[in-house]
Amino acid sequence: MYVFRDGRRTVSGAELLSSLTSALCRWQFAPQSSKEDLALMALIAAGELECALLDTVCEDDSSASIAAEITDDLAHALLTSPKHSCASILQKVEHIRAASSYQVAVQEGFAYYALHPRKFVMLLDTLDMAPQVAVLGIRSIGVTLSALACAALRLRGIDCQRITVRPTGHPYDRKVELSPELCAWVDHLYGAKFLIVDEGPGISGSSFLSVAEALQECGIESNEIQMLGSRNVDPATLRAEDAAARWSRFQFFCTQNAPLPPPHAGDSLSGGTWRRRFRCDENNTPATWAPLEPAKFLSADERSIFKFEGFGHYGEDVGTRAMLLAARGFSPRYLGNRRGFGRYELVAGHGLALCDRSSALLDRMAEYLAWRAEEFATLTPQTPELEAMLRWNWQEEFGQELRSEESQLQVARLCVCDARMMPHEWLRTSSGKLMKLDAASHGNDHFFPGPCDIAWDVAGAIVEWELIDQARERFLYLYENRSGDPVRQRLGPYLLAYTIFHLGWCKMAALSMQGEYDQALLERDYERYRMLATHLRERAKAA
Repeated sequence: MYVFRDGRRTVSGAELLSSLTSALCRWQFAPQSSKEDLALMALIAAGELECALLDTVCEDDSSASIAAEITDDLAHALLTSPKHSCASILQKVEHIRAASSYQVAVQEGFAYYALHPRKFVMLLDTLDMAPQVAVLGIRSIGVTLSALACAALRLRGIDCQRITVRPTGHPYDRKVELSPELCAWVDHLYGAKFLIVDEGPGISGSSFLSVAEALQECGIESNEIQMLGSRNVDPATLRAEDAAARWSRFQFFCTQNAPLPPPHAGDSLSGGTWRRRFRCDENNTPATWAPLEPAKFLSADERSIFKFEGFGHYGEDVGTRAMLLAARGFSPRYLGNRRGFGRYELVAGHGLALCDRSSALLDRMAEYLAWRAEEFATLTPQTPELEAMLRWNWQEEFGQELRSEESQLQVARLCVCDARMMPHEWLRTSSGKLMKLDAASHGNDHFFPGPCDIAWDVAGAIVEWELIDQARERFLYLYENRSGDPVRQRLGPYLLAYTIFHLGWCKMAALSMQGEYDQALLERDYERYRMLATHLRERAKAA
């Protein structure tokens, strides 16, 4: 099923340079308590710029080399916490010539999976290293990780050099081009230990394998190649061709699984354990895809909650939305981001269930979505993948093709949606106020929808609160009256898209959670979404 979206975005070169310059200046003048977070923000910005330049570099262009120097400088600075000025790094930025636009991929470990680069440093500290090491980073995030690995090894007195590569081709069969430059670099370092660094491996393992096997083609023995990643896997489950046999030829080392907690963190609430702490409705316990759920902690004083929302600009974007939501009174107070974790005030109250559906709730949801459509409007276009997801998942599940009008998702109110309109994501406070929880990040994470029409959230409210007949009409009337948006004119395909996405999500999650507590809950939800999807299409054809 098709549930992960391609998060690449088009960014101007001027924007990449501005992001790096801004992060450097903020780091330079930050108080000591924020130094590490802002140094990491600058490092991530430098890695993104270097990656963008490398993916489009010309033979006579020295900008990528300058960007690599900056990334190396910032990696060293993150590990040594220097007090000196950023002036020399800023001078280097001035010599970079950037193109008008680049395609920039999301560095998922930094954005979604709490992969602090220090975890790679901690892993390296446990490994015996040769006097000379060659590091190959797999783009995109491997640019930043390779710089951190080199900085850490150099601080141990090890001669270390790095390069990055971009495997291409089908996700299950990536290949690395053996360019003359790569072969010359490997030949120059013959006799060194070769380290491949990246997050993952993903579902296939083919990116790691493609780089390791490219080194073999250059004459490096398999016992001189080590792969460093962030996820331990059973090689038998990898989907690259003959993956288990190929993987066994190389050593693989994995970072620790647990995230580095923020200051003042207490008990972990990750992996669905928050459900026990906050006593969700026993008759409709929310299902979770535990390995992909953002890390969470209760604060040590039990007065706030930490949720991982991203390092650097990733977390800052989420934090901006969280502050606006809190200022408008829709969500709990936002207390800032430390070490990638957004901190929220813990408000007394209880999570809602279907039995809490009321006219007051319909009015509050309509008010919220009308406000969100305006306040979080975006110029980022809705991805055509959303329609492709609808058509593909429908074909996979039902063996039928949708008509073009059934899968055409018209765009009128483009915004960063909430994407989590389920009952348990709403809170009735002890004073009776209705508040929206977990509202800042999911509309722009690694799953669908990404930035899209507010009709996605309108559909989500109808599906998750089981609004039919008068309740549905009342909700649509309230939303349209508040927003001036005739959403029902384009709503039908969004109802199908929302439902078939969650059907696919639950189906994939249940397969990955076999034998776990959540498997039955996910299968329960899959059946509900499947029944509703069938009903929605029959109703649409009859109309």
